[in-house]
Amino acid sequence: MAGDRLRVGMIGGGDIADRSARALRAAVHTELAGVVDLNETLARGLGEAFDVPWTTDAAELLARADVDAVYVAVPNYLLATIVVQAAAAGKHVLVEKPMATTLVDADRMIAASAAAGRRLGVAFEAQVTPELQRLHQIIRSGGIGTVIGTRIVAMLEKPESYWTQGYAHRTASNWRASKAQAGGGMLITTHIHDYNTIRYLTGLEAARVYAEYGTFNTPVEVEDLTFVTVRYDSGAIGTVEGSSCIKGNGMVRDAGDFIYGTAGQVVLGGDTLRIYTSLEVEGVPRNEWFEIGKVHPLLDSRIWVMDGFGEAVLEGRPLPVSGEDGRAALEIALSAYQAGTQGYPVELMHTQTSSADPPTAVGW
Repeated sequence: MAGDRLRVGMIGGGDIADRSARALRAAVHTELAGVVDLNETLARGLGEAFDVPWTTDAAELLARADVDAVYVAVPNYLLATIVVQAAAAGKHVLVEKPMATTLVDADRMIAASAAAGRRLGVAFEAQVTPELQRLHQIIRSGGIGTVIGTRIVAMLEKPESYWTQGYAHRTASNWRASKAQAGGGMLITTHIHDYNTIRYLTGLEAARVYAEYGTFNTPVEVEDLTFVTVRYDSGAIGTVEGSSCIKGNGMVRDAGDFIYGTAGQVVLGGDTLRIYTSLEVEGVPRNEWFEIGKVHPLLDSRIWVMDGFGEAVLEGRPLPVSGEDGRAALEIALSAYQAGTQGYPVELMHTQTSSADPPTAVGW
């Protein structure tokens, strides 16, 4: 480790690589130590742009003694293999979401990092966003009463090019359209952030999930429309509404997270984060909507992710987002897929798997 900065190598030069590399450089507690991509053009371009060593061989980066940790952002189906290799090489790991496409792989990643005495984090943003940290404190201390419901909405219109080039158009690949390679569509690639955000803010664990989904208006294997019902361990109820094919919503961007309590509610959507409460909460007026803050630029959120990870590793503190946190969000998505396929609710187990057995499906 170089002084007060964690030296991080980046594995994956695709869709979010440029933003993540800038974030690693801008964060107080990290520095970019090198980049890897199988595509030589991508690897060379990033290496030259950020003046760091580059290679097309991940093993070369993992063998470097001057690399303390790696940030892994490759297609979903490759994440587990690389993370296990990185742990075996003695590296701390920050992995992109979803951390894996199966719970078995998620458990392998967690176990490999633990066995190596290394840290495994997942690149979710809720736990490191200042405004959400404040909402976390308010909600957990009863600031909107008892949480009785949640709602996640993302009725989007993803451009046709997304399925072959992502949003940044850095490279051509159709892995996002493949069920085997992506793990799925909206439920696992988009809503995974929301599951984590709701869990962090409320402390609720999903206990039972039911889902219906399908592919209606997109030439891909993964779902483009889904509706999910969640029963939490507290008895609260949640819903998830998601689509990547709703025409016109590319401009409207009908998306947000909602948390409903017995004394108020929180809305995370559009450009603002808002709260309404009938209780006495420090710094929040009673019985009127109050803006906690604005939605920050994407680079800012990336910087917080990198900085939170780097600072925790350097200081030996718990990570803002652990592998177990990533697994909890993943289990919701995978249970929803199972429920939709089998046609009845699925109970979440919240325990590490010892085989490839899926969560147990049960009736109401």
